[in-house]
Order: sequence, then structure tokens, then C-alpha cells
Amino acid sequence: MKCIRQILNVSWTQKKTNERVLEAAEVERDLFNLIKRRKLSYFGHVLRKEENCLQKEIMQGTVPGARKQGRPEMRWYNNIGNGLECRLKNY
Repeated sequence: MKCIRQILNVSWTQKKTNERVLEAAEVERDLFNLIKRRKLSYFGHVLRKEENCLQKEIMQGTVPGARKQGRPEMRWYNNIGNGLECRLKNY
């Protein structure tokens, strides 16, 4: 925000909201795409690790053993995409 305000010559003393500054700059905040991009980047980072990495096993859901009764199985990467947006909109 600070950079956009400097580019548009909007001082902090002018009492303009962040929304008005973003409208003037014709920029949108895109939180969901930012979250998706960071999550996918981290997922790729973990997948490139060596074979016996615990993080990698947990994210892929390949941890040995049987699951107990209860909620259906949920993988770490299931909520990337539309699922993530739906979950965040419900809060």
C-alpha cells in the first residue's frame, strides 16, 4: 500500500482509505490467488526433498498405518483451488 500511495502522490494525512487508493490505481487485491500460489510453491518445495522426508509423506498422505474411524480422509492439497475459496468464504 505504501508504494501505491507514493506512486499516486497520496499522503497519509489526506485520510483516504486503502480501498479508494486501490480504486484510483485500478488495482485489485487478490488474496485467494496469493494463498494458492504460495501453497503450491511450498508444496513443490517439499516434493523435491529426498524420499524419506516426513513432511513429504504427510502431504502426500502416504504415512504407513491404518486410519481410525471418523472424518473422511483429507489430503493437504485437496483444498487448493475452488475448495480453498469456498472454505474461506464461509468464515
